[in-house]
Amino acid sequence: MDEPKISKMAMLKKLRRGSKDSIPVYAERRDSDFATLPSTSTAITPGRLTIFDLPGELRNHIYEYAASDIVLYLPSIEERRKKISIPVCGLLLASKCCRKEFLPLLYSTAPLVVDVLDFDFRRIMCIVGSLYSTELKAMRANNALILRLRTLNCTRANMDGLRRWLAHRADSLDRLPWRYEVFVADTVGRAGCFRQSREVAYYGDRLARMQMKLEEPLQWELQTIVAAFDRKGTELHKMLQGVPDRLDPATRQIYGLSGGGLR
Repeated sequence: MDEPKISKMAMLKKLRRGSKDSIPVYAERRDSDFATLPSTSTAITPGRLTIFDLPGELRNHIYEYAASDIVLYLPSIEERRKKISIPVCGLLLASKCCRKEFLPLLYSTAPLVVDVLDFDFRRIMCIVGSLYSTELKAMRANNALILRLRTLNCTRANMDGLRRWLAHRADSLDRLPWRYEVFVADTVGRAGCFRQSREVAYYGDRLARMQMKLEEPLQWELQTIVAAFDRKGTELHKMLQGVPDRLDPATRQIYGLSGGGLR
């Protein structure tokens, strides 16, 4: 089974519109929500057909098929410094009309994975703050917005950054349904799995103690992060016990889960 295409998501920032033209986004999905009949006002030229000469329902099916094979990915600040080329979905570059029809569906359906290293949420806060209200509205309908947490060396400054993120989430009006997942590299042998299990347990306990000292609105958001570390700790414990993995490799890659067993 082919792995899903990764559209490394500086798109949220690189593919900004030149003007603040509104994007049609709808609360309820209907067949004609994203594409209408027809999009072009000119008469059809014999022998020269474009995607906009197709009925709106067919264009929607094309957009849905394209979006189903895309995972939007926003690399961490450290990864950006490597200056890796960023592939972009061709439908977003085809034309202004195609972009307007496809972008809301992409934002509302495609998984978006954001790598967060050592609780440094500055970049995602900046990018979300730059989105238009129509883009935020589309993303609120997306149940696959994932903040993939990686911990290497969390200092006091990193934990202060986490507090700022929690305060931002408590005060923010974007209401994006972020889900937290803890990322660990594939383990090599039981010793490696045990070491990662101890590290995840350490950070989980550290965050739980921090939660007890915070104001109640901040505790709610931190609880979801603590739960993510608990899930990862349970997964690593099962790997140590030899429990087989039931998730397919493509799904595990999207959500930042480690490999299916010990090597």
